[in-house]
Amino acid sequence: MLGELTAYHKGLSREEFWVRYTLGRMEAAKLWERKPRSTEGDYRSFYAETDYFVLRQMYYHRNDCYHDVAASMRRVGREGDFCEYGCGVAPVTAWLRSRFPRWRFTLVDLPTPTLAFARWRFRRFPNVELEEPGLGADLPLTRAYDVITCLDVLEHVINPLEVVRHLVDHLKPGGELRLNFIDAPGGENLVESAAQRADTIAYLNRALEAVVPLPIHTAHEVDARYVKPRR
Repeated sequence: MLGELTAYHKGLSREEFWVRYTLGRMEAAKLWERKPRSTEGDYRSFYAETDYFVLRQMYYHRNDCYHDVAASMRRVGREGDFCEYGCGVAPVTAWLRSRFPRWRFTLVDLPTPTLAFARWRFRRFPNVELEEPGLGADLPLTRAYDVITCLDVLEHVINPLEVVRHLVDHLKPGGELRLNFIDAPGGENLVESAAQRADTIAYLNRALEAVVPLPIHTAHEVDARYVKPRR
């Protein structure tokens, strides 16, 4: 973790990391309320107003392993297409890329400091591409994928039902979708998203085959795994 951050910030030390992390955390806690936020543009700007989330995500995911996603990819074979939708600093791709060097990886996120870091992080790898969604229904995927992850994303978008329809449309037959969706509206966990949560999950349960289903009514974050029927 610190090695990449040191290279990115041109000499960031461990002590400087903790100072920036601690101060950034206090500042980010007040960031949402700093100005009125009532439109999609207002919501999206929140993630571009600080670079703290680069430090937080790198620290939070520093020990993450994705053996379950890797198992899905191995079932496909030595080559395939993977999408990390709502990637942030792209911890999933960072763990998988060297293990699946012949796969193609697509990272999707808003134009924010975390995406800028992900772009830098994979700058030397031609099999990693980055895409940005537009506002509303302007969604970015144009080809089909064997495996898609959408983690810690849906509660932050105004149109989760439209987003998952887009993901399902760009999932290959037999492909797997892994996602989560918490039910805790307030602040950056958008009330618009919470209002569509039940319909979004119901659509997933109809359109795909649930290996690990996502219950429609839950107060907790639940991970789900779906497979697209081959028929």
